[in-house]
Amino acid sequence: MSTSLERMQIMMEEIGPSMSEIEAVIQSEEKNWAIQFEDQSIVMLEWAEKPDRIVLSGMLGIPSESMQLSVYETLLCYNLLWKDTGGVKMALAGPNGELMLLYELFCSELNLNELLTVLSNFVNIAQVWSVYVTGEGEDMGAAMPGAVDMLHLGA
Repeated sequence: MSTSLERMQIMMEEIGPSMSEIEAVIQSEEKNWAIQFEDQSIVMLEWAEKPDRIVLSGMLGIPSESMQLSVYETLLCYNLLWKDTGGVKMALAGPNGELMLLYELFCSELNLNELLTVLSNFVNIAQVWSVYVTGEGEDMGAAMPGAVDMLHLGA
């Protein structure tokens, strides 16, 4: 019987050919992967144990100085909605660092289709939040992502 990590390794080998938007899957160290997508975004996957899980992370960018307070407040409020978001979290990668999107995916019964669904949802959520965080959508009013955009990642 294979371990959760061994099953995850097999899924990571299968994920590239299973999702056309993926340009590359790179394994660094024994338990970490980076997935690069066509739009050049990157999702990091890090193995964690007890309980076995994979932690997905994606960089969202740095808000402008004038928007920092508003963006940080919004993201902290989003963290409070963990029940509604399925456990998606926001974080700051150090003082003056980039904002990050995080999600812990538990692996006990995970299969490739569920991983593909979670990964696709994670990328979509990261894209919406990145536009908000960086202000790229200012011509559209830079509105906070709506409730539909913030739905959880469940498979």
